[in-house]
Amino acid sequence: MAHIIHSGAHGVLGIDIADGAAIPEPSQELLDRALAGWKRFIGVAEEPHDD
Repeated sequence: MAHIIHSGAHGVLGIDIADGAAIPEPSQELLDRALAGWKRFIGVAEEPHDD
């Protein structure tokens, strides 16, 4: 069994998958929601700040 550790987690967050198992791809709905959220974030980040 393969063990994948996410960088920076150092053993805290891990995912066990069978050797040779395919990792499922995200759904189109999830990708669309992520893109919409990213566009909102970029829009807010690009607004001028009153300092």
